Amino acid sequence: MRHTSHEDEAMTGAAAQQQAGGRRALATRDRLYAAAAALFVERGYEATSMADIAERAGTSRRTAFNHFPSKSDIPMLWTRRIADIAVAQAADATGEVLERVRAYLHLISEMVQAEPELSRQMMLGWTSAVGPIRYESQLLTDLAPLLHEGRVRGEVKPDIDVDVTTRVLSDTLMGATLRWVRERDRLLQDMVGEGVELILTAVRPRS
Repeated sequence: MRHTSHEDEAMTGAAAQQQAGGRRALATRDRLYAAAAALFVERGYEATSMADIAERAGTSRRTAFNHFPSKSDIPMLWTRRIADIAVAQAADATGEVLERVRAYLHLISEMVQAEPELSRQMMLGWTSAVGPIRYESQLLTDLAPLLHEGRVRGEVKPDIDVDVTTRVLSDTLMGATLRWVRERDRLLQDMVGEGVELILTAVRPRS
């Protein structure tokens, strides 16, 4: 049965409204995230409330909680955004697999280092919400396909356990980042790079 022109117009109008609503929701979420980031730098994570974030973003508290049910969800979004940028670049890159793994981790470190106070406050928020314990690292999803590709291409030892290797790489990044938050006297990319180099040397086949 064919739709009438009025039915088609109604369906098209409903779809357009849905798309517009989705764009507005994303814009509001981005505005709340930007407000939270600015406040975390100005006041610190602990001293910033969801009411503060809503006020800075020009929204109601209810709207803020609809997008972020908990303040700790904001640092989670921060970690995901950084990883998304890094994995997109790694996916587009060509060349040796282990070099792409190294570049992925280096880029994450650079992005964290580029905004040191924001990164420290986001890490404090994430750890205070027990994020590292409650959530599996996104690096496991991002890096495992690369390492599997490396085994197929003969660039990673065939007997290497990919799951174990990705967890060790993730733990290296996390441990270095937590030390960087505490110590503040070295570049994060150098701290991460030292550990990553040891791991990649161990998984690379001997020539």
